Amino acid sequence: MGNDLKEKKIGIITFHNSYNCGSMLQAYALQQVINRLTGRKSEIVDFSNEGQQKLYSVRQPNDSLKNVIKNIILAPWFKRIARNYESYESFKKRNFRLSNFPIHKLADLSDADYDIVVAGSDQIWNITIADGDDAYFLPWVKNARKVAYAPSFGAKNIMEYADDPNRYAEYLREFSNLSIRERNGLEWLQNLTGRDADLLLDPTLLLKRDDYAEIESHELKLPPRYIFYYSPGYSRDINKLVNRISQEYNLPVIAFNTKTFYVKGMQVSGFKLPEIENPSTYLQLIKNAELIITTSFHGTVFSTIYRKKFWTVKNGGMFGNDDRVKTLMHLLNLEDRMIPIEFDGDFDYLREKDYDRYECLLGKEQEKAYKYLKKALVDRRI
Repeated sequence: MGNDLKEKKIGIITFHNSYNCGSMLQAYALQQVINRLTGRKSEIVDFSNEGQQKLYSVRQPNDSLKNVIKNIILAPWFKRIARNYESYESFKKRNFRLSNFPIHKLADLSDADYDIVVAGSDQIWNITIADGDDAYFLPWVKNARKVAYAPSFGAKNIMEYADDPNRYAEYLREFSNLSIRERNGLEWLQNLTGRDADLLLDPTLLLKRDDYAEIESHELKLPPRYIFYYSPGYSRDINKLVNRISQEYNLPVIAFNTKTFYVKGMQVSGFKLPEIENPSTYLQLIKNAELIITTSFHGTVFSTIYRKKFWTVKNGGMFGNDDRVKTLMHLLNLEDRMIPIEFDGDFDYLREKDYDRYECLLGKEQEKAYKYLKKALVDRRI
């Protein structure tokens, strides 16, 4: 038995192939944490479905009028987009321990090399997005222990969106250890499976700022003071707010586009773009910013990891079912850093954040997460 365990590995399946800084950094963090906690080498299952590959490709296939128009509009920026794509690829190869070869179909996955498979974190259980795939619910794992570490439904309740919710209920009932990242997910899991789950931190919050130092970039030439603006989607209203704050404090704005089709919009808005984009330059931009403005879950997370002045802009998605950011803000006493989308000339946007209470709450949540992982991966208990 001992020899078998030595030969087997811990597998992790997540969105490590999303050319998105939050996705890649949560994958990096979870692998680091698992390796340290267990003393074993884990590997990320190099899975990426067709939808994910199309979503992050340099050019969209000319299979629809919409994609043809998009390619025409983005043609002047293809060189930049391709450079960023290669930069993400390089980060992945340098910093992840991956399975031997890429896999693109659920039917080709196997648990033969693993005694434990961990699903998480990120929106791997959001069945409505292009990246979404049944593979992340682990039906292909037949003989290994199934563990969920803080996956997210991404505000999409499976019972409302799935053609066959029972299929997912059966998948999830087979997990030895079940956890989730957002509060609404606790209720949805209970309704779907009849099981209770643990509410756990995103894995990026299980590492300290110093743990990220070795993957931070130092290559960008940055102004001494600037606003870093990061959002999964750049709306005109939020761009307008950021521009007003920029003018008020005479600070240039450096933006970071998470999707290729925002490149033109960023430059039209007058925002600077870094010469190169990848998780390492993202960390450099956060570390050195005078102020961070974000609508992003991981934008908020890394602002706190680096103990920065930041504001998370309220937008329509943060109300109703989408409580990704709200859960984080409530859990770690950050609700005072949420601002409306309308500019307020009397508001002090450069106000410091007091992190004392945050430090205390974060420590408790980290302890809870490590206890869960130890029980699931080391003690192998439910």
